[in-house]
Amino acid sequence: MGTRVDLIGWGGDGMGIVNALVGLVARHEDLWSAYRATSEVSRINSPHRPLVVGAAPDSGGGVLVSEETDRLLSEALMLARATGASFNPLVGPLVAAWDVAAMRAAYVAGAPLPPAPAPGLVEAALEASSPELLTRVGERRWLLRDPGAAERAALSARPLQAHREGTRPLQAPREGTRPLRAPREGTRPSPRLDLGGIAKGYTADACRDLAVELGASGVLVSVGSSSIAVYGTRADSSPWRVGMRDPNGGEASVGGVVELPADGMASLSTSGDNLGPLGARRAQMPPGAPSRARDHHIIDPRTGEPARSGVRQVSVVASCGVLAEALSTALLVDPSLEVGDVVARWSRASGLPASARVVGLERAMQ
Repeated sequence: MGTRVDLIGWGGDGMGIVNALVGLVARHEDLWSAYRATSEVSRINSPHRPLVVGAAPDSGGGVLVSEETDRLLSEALMLARATGASFNPLVGPLVAAWDVAAMRAAYVAGAPLPPAPAPGLVEAALEASSPELLTRVGERRWLLRDPGAAERAALSARPLQAHREGTRPLQAPREGTRPLRAPREGTRPSPRLDLGGIAKGYTADACRDLAVELGASGVLVSVGSSSIAVYGTRADSSPWRVGMRDPNGGEASVGGVVELPADGMASLSTSGDNLGPLGARRAQMPPGAPSRARDHHIIDPRTGEPARSGVRQVSVVASCGVLAEALSTALLVDPSLEVGDVVARWSRASGLPASARVVGLERAMQ
């Protein structure tokens, strides 16, 4: 998940609990990391990737996944529908089209932002980011449809044809390399599933529950400092207290404190834009280049453009880490979202009682 996991707790066999949680996190990484070729997420993104040793072959259509992945994918799609796609596990093509990594690097360096992508590229990335492309096609079988596959296949055949005609050499890519740049104008992005957001909340909950099962009397699990799950109290019987960063202040500035559990809810998620509004750092565009404003480096998956909600940070406490994660992400781009409606749909789909509450929402300073 590209981050650190912190565990604070008391009671039970401390090192035994730590070792068990290390194994749990490693297993989740093997299942859901988009950067491991054999993970189940990577196999869905590219069904022809090599299988994990001992895994069942992908026969009968779609990719066969574990029960945990099957559950997480079903929950991700349900939450995408419930939030009107403000939360979207397939937003990757849009992030790549806007080259968010380069945008962040330029902002930190005080350099001009990279040019905005052409509208045609954004439209293609928006199409490749549709949650409807991910489909459950059988028992624990999932398929990610690619709307641009046929066009890319035709384009990839052109260099081969040119080579046969002697017009230019054919150069194969180096083994082990992967594209890191934003897609070029005129190319069609591929759909890309990424469960990184809700997987952190799921993992925080799972680590907490396993620690309690192994004898912990009180525990706090933090995944990347943005996904928190707790049980019980601290060893001195005081409640767990989590400080929320002030996004308009310094790195160590705390804007508020949440005591957990809160009204019985023991999972907390915070989503935010730590860079702030980009209006003061807009790119110096050459004549004729796209010049759409970028006031946020968070991409709104509904429009394909940088979010313009004016919200810098959202914290949600909920009865479930996955629900908290999806809500904090969705509210960052759409603060008008009805939390109660999403919770009700989640409860109906899961068959379990659920609750959630916004405990922090910070807007950009004008």
